[in-house]
Amino acid sequence: MNRQRTTWSIALGMIAGITVISLPFTASAQQHEKHIAAEYTVTNATEVSFDSGVGTITFERTEGDVMEVSIRAYKDDDTVFDKEGNVEDAELIAEQAGDQLTLRVPKQDGIQLDWVVKLPKVSRVETDLGVGEISGNLWTTNINIDLGVGEVDLDIYGDYKTIKTDIGVGDSTIRGLGNIENNRFLMTANSRANSDGKHRVSVDAGVGDVNITVH
Repeated sequence: MNRQRTTWSIALGMIAGITVISLPFTASAQQHEKHIAAEYTVTNATEVSFDSGVGTITFERTEGDVMEVSIRAYKDDDTVFDKEGNVEDAELIAEQAGDQLTLRVPKQDGIQLDWVVKLPKVSRVETDLGVGEISGNLWTTNINIDLGVGEVDLDIYGDYKTIKTDIGVGDSTIRGLGNIENNRFLMTANSRANSDGKHRVSVDAGVGDVNITVH
């Protein structure tokens, strides 16, 4: 958590079955949190997108056809972020168009969001996170990750065609199966990997570290 707080400080310079529980976080009078949970039916053709501002996204690979999403929205007055955010305004919005499913929380200024996503095999995963950490494990599919500042630490399981990472300031490492090349140029870094599968994985980060392990 200390590492994550440090990274965040650098940054300062279809719809169904949704259950929402709101409660105060009693550890401190200056803190408040809200929990959101939802389930969505997905298939091998589903393309899922996640849009978040500040916080974490943790993936867990599962079997079946149900994606489970839980979010902890909270405000911590010990952070350097805007204190005007209202946790109670945080709502999970699901937008579906054909096989495309987009999940986002529109009113997230001044709060942090910690996502846990239990995801079966799908066609594509897109993640856009402003500041924070993306971690966990995923079935190999077409994956596109865009991170402003923070860290990516993922294990992917299955065959892939290409993996590429590009980091503006930081480091990048791919480990595991395939032909792998990790490069560092002064403050920038990139990694490339090739194999015999069909899926493409792409990670772009402005500032931070990216670690991908292929199983």
